[in-house]
Amino acid sequence: MYMHPTVMKGFPPAPETRLGPGNWFQLPYLRWSLLNRSLQVATANVWRGDAPPSPLSFSPQALDDLPVTGLDGLPTALLAQLQALEADGFLVMHRGRVVYERYFHGMRVHDQHSSASVSKSFLSLVVGNLAAQGVLDLGRTAEHYVPDMQGSAMGGATLQQLLDMSAGIVRPTMDGRPGELGTQDGGVFEVIGLMPRKPDSPQDFYDFILRKPAQGGHGQAFYYDNGQPEAVAWVLRRVTGRTIADLMSELVWAPLAPDRDAYYSIDRTGAEFTAGGLGLTLRDLARAGEMLRCEGHYNGRQIVPAAYLADIRAGGDRGHFARSRFVSALPQGSYRGLFWHTHDDVGGFLAWGRFGQRLYVSPRAELVIAQFSSAPGGVPHPFDIPLVRLHHELAHHFL
Repeated sequence: MYMHPTVMKGFPPAPETRLGPGNWFQLPYLRWSLLNRSLQVATANVWRGDAPPSPLSFSPQALDDLPVTGLDGLPTALLAQLQALEADGFLVMHRGRVVYERYFHGMRVHDQHSSASVSKSFLSLVVGNLAAQGVLDLGRTAEHYVPDMQGSAMGGATLQQLLDMSAGIVRPTMDGRPGELGTQDGGVFEVIGLMPRKPDSPQDFYDFILRKPAQGGHGQAFYYDNGQPEAVAWVLRRVTGRTIADLMSELVWAPLAPDRDAYYSIDRTGAEFTAGGLGLTLRDLARAGEMLRCEGHYNGRQIVPAAYLADIRAGGDRGHFARSRFVSALPQGSYRGLFWHTHDDVGGFLAWGRFGQRLYVSPRAELVIAQFSSAPGGVPHPFDIPLVRLHHELAHHFL
């Protein structure tokens, strides 16, 4: 259990230090929440397998004082910038070796941190394996595999359109929420129990999926929403007859041979929160990034098909992305297969999660950056642009 000096303090915790639905998204409670999510909500374990952990190589570099651009646009030291960005953990791998690793605010190397929407990209890796095995056809619609979705807003979208966030949907409003949370999660916090359910709240992820209102046609716009990966996850469960946690363990997690099990937050039916509920350690997140950098190959085996990752690394529809709210952070960006692409001079692509979670890969710079943070704020977040800039500057440092 991660301990914080002023949150959940005492045995039992003093009432004024306790975390609850009205404060978990604010500091200092947010940090405790992201590092102890498995103590707040029900979870499903993602088994790491029985192999010893895959070895990590270390070649530490003195980067604390490396000049980077600060939040005010002026030069600052890397360590100071990470502290300003509310980082909890930051790890840099260059050419497969850990060159920089820092933990803040009491986070430890073995602590499992919530990865927020970085979880979406991990789901994509499971999809890539099942598609290569012929279990899935990404050109088929969701309702082809799950007849329960017939007539729903996402049922007629193809799996590829759902992976690209281009289904024709909108998000139901979530009235009465605190302003710091807003409507952007569309009910998932209520589904997993982080926020109290109201009479009009979705009851589980299946209900959450079916409630999405339709707007426009499929494949016509980039519309980032948690419902689309959850619809994909429903397809995976139905087609394979297995949980996402089991599929993740077999196809991705155990082959990586990580240090620890991962876990998913789940709803009352046991369905995993695949759009944002994956918890894991920083080093294990970095292992996944190194696998992505090496075109799906890691720990002596091909874990994710290289062709699937090549398609992701080529990026998505930049015209659709240019009309989205994310263009300010990624002015040349696109979205493909539940990954973000920078289309910049270092070929960066990344998994991106709320409150400052990131897994950044630059093939040209041979660089992987794994980052956990506890930065409260709405969407778009004021740290989105500084984080993109920081990772790009580090990529240039290692070119």
